Amino acid sequence: VATGQLALAGKDGNNRSLRNMDMDALAPRVGVAYMLTADQKTVLRSGFGISYVEPGKGGGQLYKNLPGYFSQVVNTDQNGAPPLYLSNGLAAPVPPDPANEAQLSSGNPNAWDFDLQPARALQWSIGIEREVAPNLMFDVAYVGTRSLDLVSAYNYNQPYPGAGAPGPRRPLYPINPLVGDVTYNTNFGSAKYHSLQVKLEKRYSAGLTLTAAYTYSSYLGDSANINGGGVSTPQDARCFKCIWGPIADDLKHVLVINHEYELPFGARRKYVSRGWLAQVVGDWNINGIWSANTGQRFTPVMATAVSNAPGGGGDRPNRIADGNLNSGGDRTIDHWFDVGAFVAPAQYTFGNAGSGILVGPGYFNVDLGIHRNFPIKDRYTLSYRCEMFNSFNRANFNTPNASIGSALAGQISGTGPARILQMALKVIF
Repeated sequence: VATGQLALAGKDGNNRSLRNMDMDALAPRVGVAYMLTADQKTVLRSGFGISYVEPGKGGGQLYKNLPGYFSQVVNTDQNGAPPLYLSNGLAAPVPPDPANEAQLSSGNPNAWDFDLQPARALQWSIGIEREVAPNLMFDVAYVGTRSLDLVSAYNYNQPYPGAGAPGPRRPLYPINPLVGDVTYNTNFGSAKYHSLQVKLEKRYSAGLTLTAAYTYSSYLGDSANINGGGVSTPQDARCFKCIWGPIADDLKHVLVINHEYELPFGARRKYVSRGWLAQVVGDWNINGIWSANTGQRFTPVMATAVSNAPGGGGDRPNRIADGNLNSGGDRTIDHWFDVGAFVAPAQYTFGNAGSGILVGPGYFNVDLGIHRNFPIKDRYTLSYRCEMFNSFNRANFNTPNASIGSALAGQISGTGPARILQMALKVIF
């Protein structure tokens, strides 16, 4: 990105990897457990650690490294004569000339920082665990994470906002006008997570195992996830701080309850252990996962760009009010947020709306399972399972259309999956 020319491995002073490896990635760990009470029922636990992830992006640093990777395109005209016939075979692709810098250094290349660092995560926690009754544990903890040097991509050669053709407004245009968008992978990203985590755990007794976990958290960042999600690409390649904010996974409140319960009926159980009724109502087990959380974060964008600076993450509007409506009657699936809180910025400028400033619908889901094993003599067992996903068939609405200027802005048009029921019989021998 300094010269506007493609760098070839092992040539012109470049090393074979085109990467200056980081050899200082120290990853210490420390943990403490301390018994707080004489009855040995209360424990303080704390820990800190640093870890690293090498962001290979599926080998993208290697297989797209010209001239080892290239493509050949055959253009056809449906109204004209075919340029070639498969019966005559396909011509061998013509590799680019490594000595032809103009040919290699054109188009829309991918670029990687020569000093790319592995992504670094600092994690810490402190919590107290207490046995409140036999087989019943209560745990409360503060858990935090700070992620640094996250590898994210942005358009290094994005045009500056302005009138006219975008080419002359690109940063690399004076030194190489043949280069268009440059997807530049570097360590500009970071994230911050803080949470209060509370857990109640009932270990197996009286046929019941149960865990209830609640999390109150804040999750901020300015980087896209490698496999999708996170914060979108910067609308302005020169302003990373403009996209810092809550990411889609910033769920303020999360509650999850899971259980496994052996109904107390049947042989070797507390009630109805004999007779024909025990054969009918006995030995049934019920399990389930109950999940609830507040809504996902989402970001308003312009339906029509006004900056005339293509190649970014999409133009954003100006924010003149909060935009989030009350959870009462003001908020409906046809009018989820205040569209009037956002207006188009002046022509050839970027809007000031931040990332994740709007909150989508909450989520509630129950998955239940019923199963039983029927022993058949000594060698065979018939296993029956019935599982229901979204058992109550609740409509969990998606986030609304957030394209400001569109007639559909603020409207929700989709939901998560409806109830799914599946049953299975299995013979075990």
